[in-house]
Amino acid sequence: MSQNSIKVFDNNIIIEKKYNKYKIKLTSIFDLINIHIQIEDSFYYYVSDFTIKYLLKYTLLTSYISPKEIIEFINSLIEQNNIQIKEDDTNLKLILISSDSKCQNVELNLSKKDLSPNEIIEYLKKENRDLRDMISKLNEEKNELEEKNKQLEAIYNMKIKSNSLNLKNNNSFQPHNDRINSISSFPSFGNIISVSNDRSINIYDIDMNIIQTIPNAHDGGINYVEIKDENNFITCSNDKNIKLWIKNNNQYEINKSIIKAHDERINKVIYFSNGNLISCSHDKTIKIWEEENNNYNPLKILSSKGYIYSLLLLEDKNILISSGEYGTIFWNLENYNNICNFEQTICVWNEGLCKLDEDKIIVSDKGNYSLKIISISKKEIIKTINHPFQCFGIIFIKKKNIFLVGGESKDIRIYRNDNYECIQKIQNAHEDNINGFFELEDGFILSFSWDKTIKLWYF
Repeated sequence: MSQNSIKVFDNNIIIEKKYNKYKIKLTSIFDLINIHIQIEDSFYYYVSDFTIKYLLKYTLLTSYISPKEIIEFINSLIEQNNIQIKEDDTNLKLILISSDSKCQNVELNLSKKDLSPNEIIEYLKKENRDLRDMISKLNEEKNELEEKNKQLEAIYNMKIKSNSLNLKNNNSFQPHNDRINSISSFPSFGNIISVSNDRSINIYDIDMNIIQTIPNAHDGGINYVEIKDENNFITCSNDKNIKLWIKNNNQYEINKSIIKAHDERINKVIYFSNGNLISCSHDKTIKIWEEENNNYNPLKILSSKGYIYSLLLLEDKNILISSGEYGTIFWNLENYNNICNFEQTICVWNEGLCKLDEDKIIVSDKGNYSLKIISISKKEIIKTINHPFQCFGIIFIKKKNIFLVGGESKDIRIYRNDNYECIQKIQNAHEDNINGFFELEDGFILSFSWDKTIKLWYF
């Protein structure tokens, strides 16, 4: 509440205190019996000179006390916050609240005195100096923060680049006889599953040892696998069928089939959280499947102008995103209306559509070999990344804030997610087109390719 500034000159004592918006100044000359009190507030101040005799009479003191004792008395009351200041247009009362029988509540009347023009000028000069000092200090602090930010950004960039540039191949496997189209992982025990154009399904342990092979799982190449939980997964195929698989005695077997689910090859099938399914096809449709009486029936059919290769489900936003031959479409999951269509953003494989963060998706664009970053909330393309080859697969690595891109060039390219700079190129990562990637729980990355191999990568 108060701050002290005490100065002693010869026999004079000056005590300055700050009380709220006021500055209180007490002055006494030891060998005289008078005290000068002054209270300042912006462009005017109140003053009063009074003698010890007057104060003794006013306070009904019965014995003489020195000016120093009176100053100390007033000083202590201000320190204890036992003070009130009341003002009107011309006068001010300084009320010292005390229960001391010798010196009960004292009211000192002070008269207003306007500052002279010169005093006002000096006051403004001081205020300007204080303001300039404050601005200078803020600028210094701002410069220090900017320098720290630059240092932190440099450290961040070094970490990102050092981590990304150390992406290395750990192992390579050839578990199928034809190109590998999709990989996923069971959530609890870490087993991995892959599907291929050779119509088979392979299930691996965490060391990539095959623990089950399901040959001829479909009558055509299998394009996608989606895992629901440890006991259930789903696949779709060029044979136009969707199959649901279940675990029985530690082995997976067919549980249900949706025969002729579409009129052409099915490129992707995924689960809703309620167990319903969504599939997309070369027949230019998206189908929402609902389970009823142990069978799946189409609840809704959405139509497009061309092939649909990929789907991205954002249930928390009530949005379904599809991408294919005639662009990337946002669908409203409440009424299944078309919200917007990015006609020039043409995805050509089921792994070419990926969520980057809570407000961004990335789509591979066949039209001009580019990558398009789309804001989910703004429903607009916010960045186009020129890319040297047609992209088939994209994966976002959240922990490192980067995304990996693979496609028809056999190379892997790694981009930062903040400024979209390409920070690493791994040439000839595979011997043929790269279809996509999958991130394992322990941070390893799997890539899969037309060359029939799965490769394991680590940072």
